[in-house]
Amino acid sequence: MYMVINSKNVKGIVSIFVIAAVIISAVGYVEYVAPRNVENGKITVTDIIGQTFTFNSTLTRIVSLDPSATAVLYALGAYKDVVGTGSYDYYPPSGTAPVICNDFNVHYSSLVALKPQAVLGYGATVPSYGLYINSTLHIPFILDNPNSVSQIENETLMLGALTGTSSNATKITNWMNQSLSDMTNVSKGLPNESAFYLECEYNGAIYTAGNNTFINDEMQYAHLINIFTQSGYNTISPEVIANSNPSAILIDCYASPLYMKQAPFNETSAAKNNNYVQFFNDTYFTNPDFRFIYGIEWLLQWRAQGNAQMLYELSELPAFPIKLKYSPNFNYETPP
Repeated sequence: MYMVINSKNVKGIVSIFVIAAVIISAVGYVEYVAPRNVENGKITVTDIIGQTFTFNSTLTRIVSLDPSATAVLYALGAYKDVVGTGSYDYYPPSGTAPVICNDFNVHYSSLVALKPQAVLGYGATVPSYGLYINSTLHIPFILDNPNSVSQIENETLMLGALTGTSSNATKITNWMNQSLSDMTNVSKGLPNESAFYLECEYNGAIYTAGNNTFINDEMQYAHLINIFTQSGYNTISPEVIANSNPSAILIDCYASPLYMKQAPFNETSAAKNNNYVQFFNDTYFTNPDFRFIYGIEWLLQWRAQGNAQMLYELSELPAFPIKLKYSPNFNYETPP
């Protein structure tokens, strides 16, 4: 989708083509009960499309083809149980698990040799390789596609149940809850501002994110009102951008600020007032997991624009509750 497509952003790109309606929470923390059940030592989980899986014990051999799930497993202290990953994982950095999937091509013999108890994948529908893994190889293929605060919490709690790390999962969701509450209080004086998220331009089409995406949730927490009101990741016409005239524009790190000098962007208030910013990387804006908290913090820091009190209060947000070799914000940079 991008002028230069980078593997780290593949999850957002795939979502453009795999669009489905998902449940989104309202802005603010929503009490959410994870679809999991532990009874008689057995663990039952339900994935994003309603598939139910039951295991006789916690999992100790997992293949994660979902970068978000891999990140969550690391934070939970369960990375030791990850025996294989896809090529798009980048948290934790320098991951030690062997890569058995590249560009959506799964090396099935390597997968079988790893003897996983389950494979974690992502998407709004089960991909063809997921169907093959589940139906032919008879390895449970658990699908996840979190696109809101509540669904990110669900992913965290589900993986905690599967790996016997529910205590850490609860700590993480509580941290998310407290961080969201604190940021809501810190930012309550910010005025709402119309905004546009430039995902990418590809073959003349402009891609963005709308309702039912965690990007939209992040924007709302930063009091940025998305001009794109359709659901999911989709294209937007230049005319809609021009007519909506956003006063702020967010540019993905693989798009280019040079677009602001071209139509339809150059006539927007955002371009005329230089009120646009490019993400330093897509760590907190592409893969929907608990680290989206840092994405909201980053947007609020950008919006603070010299408000020393607000910047100070943002610096006092609660620290991540679990000590890790690689902190979830290990490559965090404040906005320019």
